[in-house]
Amino acid sequence: MADEKTPKPKIELGEKDEPSSQAQHRPDEAEASAGDAVRHGVNCVSAWVSRTFPGHEKAFWGGVIGLLAAVVFFAIGFWRTLVIAVLVIAGVAAGQVLDGDPKIVNALRHIFVRNNQ
Repeated sequence: MADEKTPKPKIELGEKDEPSSQAQHRPDEAEASAGDAVRHGVNCVSAWVSRTFPGHEKAFWGGVIGLLAAVVFFAIGFWRTLVIAVLVIAGVAAGQVLDGDPKIVNALRHIFVRNNQ
């Protein structure tokens, strides 16, 4: 029985009086409802962090990011983690350049220009 897959429950996002066939024909409303649900969940977590750690929200999120980095480091190793970090930073820098606000590029330029003078 462990090999058998159980069917996933279907969630209806339409009105209660509305037949399920009509609810399936409106993907825009379903996507909007899913987006609203995600936003609501993020807002709930953010409110919990603000209530639980008042004035230290950024320290909490820094700790969460540090924990995730440690898990990745121990799961895949130092060099792979370093490559992922460098590629993520390069991607963010490229996105900032395309947005017209290259903070990372300017910071790197400032570091290397200061050392050369």
